[in-house]
Amino acid sequence: MGKPFPLHPKPGARQVAGMSKREPKPRVVRKLVLRVRCTEEERSAWLRKARAQERSLSDYARHLLSDAPTQRRARPPEVDPVLLAAVGRAGNNLNQIARAINTDRKAGRAIDLIAVRTLLMALDRQLAEIVAEHSR
Repeated sequence: MGKPFPLHPKPGARQVAGMSKREPKPRVVRKLVLRVRCTEEERSAWLRKARAQERSLSDYARHLLSDAPTQRRARPPEVDPVLLAAVGRAGNNLNQIARAINTDRKAGRAIDLIAVRTLLMALDRQLAEIVAEHSR
């Protein structure tokens, strides 16, 4: 069994993925459309080549026409749907705990930290069991 979740992270502790303090990169908005006349055979060949590289036709054309190398997103790993559902349920439980704490705090009610810690430890055990079951 793993260690329970700390209620307050230690200074310098790693942050959860997606909670980085880095500035997000500005999103490139492409508003212009480039039209190219082609035959059906040319279009089919271009689509085949783009799909072979797991790109859209626009991304494939942009790559061929540009001097700058394009950056591709890493393909997400295949995940067992049962594992994904189990982790989703655990995340739902965590959201319910957070919602209850925030509701009580906003209403000025005292928060039972022992009960919260107990719930978080149970959630930690559930996640450890899920990981152990799918790590075999």
